[in-house]
Amino acid sequence: MYGINLVEVAKILGMAVSSNALFSRNGVVHSIYQEIVKYAAQEDITMVKVMMRTLAQQNEQAYEDVAKTLREHFTEQELQEILR
Repeated sequence: MYGINLVEVAKILGMAVSSNALFSRNGVVHSIYQEIVKYAAQEDITMVKVMMRTLAQQNEQAYEDVAKTLREHFTEQELQEILR
């Protein structure tokens, strides 16, 4: 699917969650947000889309929290590109 290894996506999201397991949920959201920003900066929008889609399927509240954080840092057009 888009040349993206879903195991790699799961590893990235899993590392973000496990590295912040002792912190509040906001720590996890911030960590996932940082991974998304990293891939967006590398212009790997396909990876960002897959990460957001995977997050939405696994935890809707975390998806909403990450989307809210992204709204603070991206233009509406950039956000639509990420969330589409």
